[in-house]
Amino acid sequence: MNINRRTFFKNTGAFALGTLVLPEIVKGNSPQFFGNKEIKTVGIQLYSIKDLLEKDLHGTLEQVAKMGYKEVEAFSNSKGHYFGMMPKEFSGMLKDKGLTLIGSHFISGTAEQKAESWRQATLLSRFDELVEKAAETGQKHLTCAYLFPSLRTTPDEVKRTAELFNKAGETCHKSGLQFSFHNHAYEFEKVGDSLLFDYLLDNTDPKLVQWEMDVYWVVAAKADPIAYFKKYPNRFTLGHIKDMSKVDTKKNVVIGDGTIDYTTLLKEAKKAGMKHFIVEQDNFSGDVMESMEMNCKRLVAYHV
Repeated sequence: MNINRRTFFKNTGAFALGTLVLPEIVKGNSPQFFGNKEIKTVGIQLYSIKDLLEKDLHGTLEQVAKMGYKEVEAFSNSKGHYFGMMPKEFSGMLKDKGLTLIGSHFISGTAEQKAESWRQATLLSRFDELVEKAAETGQKHLTCAYLFPSLRTTPDEVKRTAELFNKAGETCHKSGLQFSFHNHAYEFEKVGDSLLFDYLLDNTDPKLVQWEMDVYWVVAAKADPIAYFKKYPNRFTLGHIKDMSKVDTKKNVVIGDGTIDYTTLLKEAKKAGMKHFIVEQDNFSGDVMESMEMNCKRLVAYHV
């Protein structure tokens, strides 16, 4: 069974953002670009352009490179991990276009779901095979992008998940990879006495388990990204950068057109150890590629 991120959004559509009282990081001002050093190496999560990749993988990636993106983060599409290509073939193809594969996404799956092959591997099914294939690409990060409810509903489940993350981190380290976890908003719900987000940070080994902070979802959950940078330095190696609409908080807009103060946030992220700034946009009001090109230009313009 090929479960992907589209399934997640169907399963969690009831999460209402319209009534949120957003944290201090939301300013509603246009970005001001100043600081010490430009973000010259901007990444893209390919899920943002998933439909275009299904139609024309090579042509779309060539456009991505021309926009100025340098790093790529993959996901499992209809053909599975690496878009149906062999791992070395995929990363080599990206290199030929001037792009570097820095990591890829997978999901937790459930105990009942069995992957037919490594192409559909999850954290709970054929994970060792996925790690082996990921190592062949030369990428450095392997990121769990979604945790199914069966792994996070009760305190006992959350405890086992933390142990599972540490074990997955050990498996990745043996192959020269770094295991990471990507958040949405559900991690800021309490399970027992703790927020799921905090519990997993506190009960996993920082050397084995890093985080990919999706800033939009942290803000959507009424949490403060900068407070987490300061409390957990060097845990958020990867960052997903997308902005929140001023009109509809459930919608994404081009970076700089929304309510998130990235001028301040990106500096704090860099100080806290964030090394990869990855553009992701889940929904669009206009042309997808025009928006992604503007996202790249805007992010490069920020100084950190």
